[in-house]
Amino acid sequence: MRLKKAQTALFLLFCFGLIACGKKGDPFVPVKEPLNHVTDLEGMWDGESIVLTGRIQGAMKEGTIIRAYYAMYPPDQIPCEGCPIEYEGFQPFGREVVSENRFLCRIREIKPGNIYFFEIKVIGSGGGQGPPSKRVRVEVPAFR
Repeated sequence: MRLKKAQTALFLLFCFGLIACGKKGDPFVPVKEPLNHVTDLEGMWDGESIVLTGRIQGAMKEGTIIRAYYAMYPPDQIPCEGCPIEYEGFQPFGREVVSENRFLCRIREIKPGNIYFFEIKVIGSGGGQGPPSKRVRVEVPAFR
């Protein structure tokens, strides 16, 4: 009986050893870079493109980009105020759109007669994402 318990214990130890086997990380808590975020986001139609402006909290380091997430709705299918929006995709922008702690992005590929919603995230060089900005709505009139 004792031999059977010992064999069972050794078998379980062996199984746990197989599961736990692998490369171990450093015994230190990883240091996360502080993630930038966008405040004061505004959007407007200037007759040719949608212009998004805002303020970036934190320094834009090398390799950091801005992503403008967008969703487009026809005027008769606009989601309610505060309803969740499923963004269709994003357009990335580099440091060239940033001056000091402000940014200005132009979205040129738009469909007239629709309503666009935007949200901005700052993506760090390591792929970490800052929190999303507030959502803005921009109405693009139909061309005549």
